[in-house]
Amino acid sequence: ATPRSTARQLVREALERYGLAPEEGTSEEYVLCDVVGRPGGPGGAWQVEHLRPVGDAERPLVLQDVWKPKTGCSRRFEIRRRQEVERVCEGEDAETAGESPPSS
Repeated sequence: ATPRSTARQLVREALERYGLAPEEGTSEEYVLCDVVGRPGGPGGAWQVEHLRPVGDAERPLVLQDVWKPKTGCSRRFEIRRRQEVERVCEGEDAETAGESPPSS
C-alpha cells in the first residue's frame, strides 16, 4: 500500500493475495472499512465503537494521516462483505432516526 493506493485497489489486491477473488467482479462484493475501537471485550476481543465503509476512490493511508481516533481508541482497516456493512449502516440509521435532538 502506498499513499496513492485507493481502497478499491487494496481490496482487490488483498482478495487476490488470499485467493478469494477468482472471478472478475468478486471484489465488488467486499468493501474496505475504517474501524475504530479498542481491545477489552471478552478474552481481549476487539470492541468496535465505529465502523465506516471507505469510499472506493478514497486513499486509506492519507485518511490515516489526516484523522486520528480519540484517546484510548485505535483504528484498523478491515475488509468486509458489502452486504453486511450496508445492513449495519442501515441499522445505525434506523436507531438514530428516532432520536430527538437534545433539549437546551
